[in-house]
Amino acid sequence: MPLDNCKSCGKLYIRHQRTYCEACQLQHNEYYFTMRDYLKSNPRSTVLDVHEKTGIPISKVLEMHKEAYTPFGR
Repeated sequence: MPLDNCKSCGKLYIRHQRTYCEACQLQHNEYYFTMRDYLKSNPRSTVLDVHEKTGIPISKVLEMHKEAYTPFGR
């Protein structure tokens, strides 16, 4: 049973192929799907556009962009 610290809040949790605790994983998923849906409708958006229109913190937008290879400004 591997333990790890949550990438977002630092809380100790049992790792099951995730980098977040359960609460942060739910928030991360919500941010991801919101950003994905926004970018489907607005594919030429910048990081700042996504932040301003969705309310997702810039740090999370950048983190998800890095993790998921989400395109911006194309």
